[in-house]
Amino acid sequence: MRQIGIFPHLGKPKAIELAHTTKAYLTERGVKSWVTPKVCQALGWAKDNSTVVAEKPQNVGAVIVLGGDGTILHGAGFLAPYGVPLLGVNLGHLGFLTEVEPKDLESAVIKLLHGDFTIEKRMLLEAAVEDGKEKQRFFAVNDIVITRAAFARMVHVAIDIEGVAAGDFLADGLIVSTPTGSTAYSLSAGGPIVHPRLQTILITPICPHSLATRSILVPPEDELRIRIIDDRKADVLLTADGRPGAELKSAESIVVQRAKRCAHFIKLGERSFYEVLRNRLDYPSLHPPGKV
Repeated sequence: MRQIGIFPHLGKPKAIELAHTTKAYLTERGVKSWVTPKVCQALGWAKDNSTVVAEKPQNVGAVIVLGGDGTILHGAGFLAPYGVPLLGVNLGHLGFLTEVEPKDLESAVIKLLHGDFTIEKRMLLEAAVEDGKEKQRFFAVNDIVITRAAFARMVHVAIDIEGVAAGDFLADGLIVSTPTGSTAYSLSAGGPIVHPRLQTILITPICPHSLATRSILVPPEDELRIRIIDDRKADVLLTADGRPGAELKSAESIVVQRAKRCAHFIKLGERSFYEVLRNRLDYPSLHPPGKV
């Protein structure tokens, strides 16, 4: 690799410190560092023989993302259209999407340069808001969420899957997530844990006003059409990976399906998904009963 990107969380001092350290590791080994103009300015770098400054990651072999899961989501969404893989360095709380800890950064860079890694593809979701005139499109690594703007107000949602009515219920909202997002908001709402290599779409109601309404997993090629039933005046919002998306009206429908693009995560083979469950979430079934 002749160019490797550096994508830090600019609000974290530790991420800024590690960005300088990462650049030093790369420069020592004759590899150029790619950064966006915003990152370059924030770090006080100059465009020179060791630094490539550009909006798009052209000719970049990989990007090292320094931050927590939110930074990884932002980086994965940004890089997905270009097919550039990312390596996540954990500077957050859970670090579910990251691959290495800061103390292992130098060894991770060496493995990266030697090609000692694999790439894991993660499916993305695409949501299109249709109002009869135009479409607004949103992409998500984790989830598409529909909720009321007003506090503690329910939303009436109807769901069609492949043209067949599959649900009509009142709830605080609805989460449509990827397997990657199964350990995020969907998990907090009672959804199942799904291995990120599986291909499926999760539909999880948020606090449904019914004992029978539960999560459902559907094939990745199925198309979901979500309709908002106009029985309340409070605004309904769509968010993608926690980012503000669109205000929804009753005349609109939201079509959610697997995106044609995907995110590429670099795996160094040092930990499995089940280790992450044990270490990050203290998954109870991994502890023998009767033992502390």
